Amino acid sequence: MIELRRAFVVACGLTLLVLALLTGCDFRSPVTPMPEEQTPAATTTGTTTADTTPRRPEASPTPSVPQGGALTLRIQADIPDLKPWDLRSRGEEYAADLMYNGLVRLDAQLQPQPDLAEKWEISPDGGLITFTIRSGVTWHDERPLTSDDVLWTLNMLRTITPTNALLADLRAHIGQVRSPITQTVVVSLTQPYAPLLSELAVPILPRHRLQSRTPEQISQLNFWDVPIGSGPFALDRREPNQSIAFVRNANFFRGAPNLEQVALVVAPAATVAADALSDEQLLAGEFPDATQPFSGTATPDSLRSGAYQEHGWYGVVFNVRPDHLFSDMRLREALSRAVDVEALVADVTQGRGEPIATTLSKTAWAYPADLSLPSHNVDEARRLLDEAGWTAGPDGVRQKDGRALSAKLWVRGDDQRRLAAALRIAQAAEAIGMRLEVTPANFDTVILTKLAPPYDFDLLLGSWVNAPNSAGFASYRFYDPDDFTLFHSSRVWRGQGDPRTGLRNVGGFSNAEYDQAAEQARASYDPAARAQAIQTIQTILAREHPYLLLWSDRIAVLLNERVTSEDGAIPLDTPRYLWNVERWYLRP
Repeated sequence: MIELRRAFVVACGLTLLVLALLTGCDFRSPVTPMPEEQTPAATTTGTTTADTTPRRPEASPTPSVPQGGALTLRIQADIPDLKPWDLRSRGEEYAADLMYNGLVRLDAQLQPQPDLAEKWEISPDGGLITFTIRSGVTWHDERPLTSDDVLWTLNMLRTITPTNALLADLRAHIGQVRSPITQTVVVSLTQPYAPLLSELAVPILPRHRLQSRTPEQISQLNFWDVPIGSGPFALDRREPNQSIAFVRNANFFRGAPNLEQVALVVAPAATVAADALSDEQLLAGEFPDATQPFSGTATPDSLRSGAYQEHGWYGVVFNVRPDHLFSDMRLREALSRAVDVEALVADVTQGRGEPIATTLSKTAWAYPADLSLPSHNVDEARRLLDEAGWTAGPDGVRQKDGRALSAKLWVRGDDQRRLAAALRIAQAAEAIGMRLEVTPANFDTVILTKLAPPYDFDLLLGSWVNAPNSAGFASYRFYDPDDFTLFHSSRVWRGQGDPRTGLRNVGGFSNAEYDQAAEQARASYDPAARAQAIQTIQTILAREHPYLLLWSDRIAVLLNERVTSEDGAIPLDTPRYLWNVERWYLRP
């Protein structure tokens, strides 16, 4: 009874909040720009009001689509602190998409497209990228955005302490940034590195508001206190733990947005958010923990539904080092054939997971069209073990040279889905004469030690996320279809005397054919050539089985049918559906 009462109170609060956002804000009132280097008096402990609000655009004489209206978008938690280079939640990604621009931006297929850079050229050796910066771009305070801002931002990001993978990558791969002539920025690389293009979606920041601060001060700065970007929407006000409201930027370089407002509404409870979507108090929302937010009922006809893969995955890593059991590829393939991955995923994830055949995002522009799951074939699994010389023993477990075909399957003990998956894998292994002992263990004290030298395991079921931020959030903002760090032989621990930490090729996979293709993919900036190299990479991995890949979780997306864009229906099977938000509008 207490929970029902609390849900009712939260629901009422959300209703009042959304109504206030839609009816109580006057985004047309004039404002006075702040002097340079001044910080707003408001702090993030109370309501924050932006120091500059773009002027409301004059109505087009012949608008092609309806103008105005507000998009209300669910976020699960407030954003008390904002650092544009360290996006630690989905809400922070939304805020960056609304407020900022990078040199490039990723489209719905996660492919780099021009943003502040109208074009770029690659030197013949791949070591220089020359960006031509758009003219006529302004900040939200109407100051011009120039190549000086780009130069200052990239050099600043390479100077501050690298607290996340993105900053470390920028520091490692960029040797120099210079601006030889106006509106031109030249990035010199330490070596050819195509994934850098995606990383240059990092927001460019206003030099004139920040340059007097030291790198240390900037690294500690809460950017809600200096909320100036160049994006399609500018911050209007922030109500802590309630909402963050943005107003359209009349001077946006791709054209003033059709929507008047966007509000990120804090709605932690999925049931409350689902009810708000049903009642059109919210118009859009994601549900990371549920494939069907409307428990026991169908999705209302007023809502479109979709889902995209989380930027992370679950799987079993094989230790393929020469002194380990699964160094024989036939054993890896046999186990992969024995497991019915589709049935396992449907059972243990209750429909939330999607079986995977690769670590690449299914949305990605380079995803191989002909990629498929390994076929479930118990007879073929047994044949492979026969071929490898493993014969049936008296207890049903195969043997070879006096050794039983037996191994421990390590798994963290506090995750019921992983435990269930491990047990299903052990059952499948038993059917082909392989004994796997499922071994639950504490993540911090045991599992992490297995994923570090000397890598004392044969099989480990775990999850991996791609998180270029300090919070471990699986972000797509800087996505690139590069799996070099997972599988390249240079990322294998070389034994005692190798001081490197954080190596991700934990299984010790080493394959010269893979290395060559992966190096080619990293060095090639041409999308067609990269796609071909990535196709080769995935063919090799599918053949060699360094992992038994299981699933990626799907994140459900709901969108009111009134919300559409000038480019047609908004795709909900991609994490980057907000990439062209300035072209969204509301049907009457």
